[in-house]
Amino acid sequence: MRDSEPTGFDSAKKTAQEYVEHPEKAGHLLKEAAAKADRNRTVLDRVWDDLQTLFRLLKAWHQGCYKSVPWQTVVFALAAVVYFVNPFDLVPDFLPGGGYLDDATVVGFVLKSIQNDLQGFLRWEQTTETSEAT
Repeated sequence: MRDSEPTGFDSAKKTAQEYVEHPEKAGHLLKEAAAKADRNRTVLDRVWDDLQTLFRLLKAWHQGCYKSVPWQTVVFALAAVVYFVNPFDLVPDFLPGGGYLDDATVVGFVLKSIQNDLQGFLRWEQTTETSEAT
């Protein structure tokens, strides 16, 4: 079902489980992650769209708009965000050239792991946008 986890992901997953149990904290984490992503957009160009999709999924879950997301998917998506926000993960973010490489690896791992649920979210998002436009 899931590929082997990247180094450091298990710790991020444990922290993510705490956010699932305390969703009020998740809102702050998502704001922090969005701000960090905006500050580093040029470095994150290759994973930008995927990262934004994860953020939208989690925001919809956090706001209670999207309820069809499995608990494990929320944990994995939050773990990717936790890992991304942590500047001192496996490869510290301040290192030039490679500081975000491990973050991209974790995001890629999570996207692959939750791809079916992510496709369901994107379909829901399109349906929601379509119904709001009419």
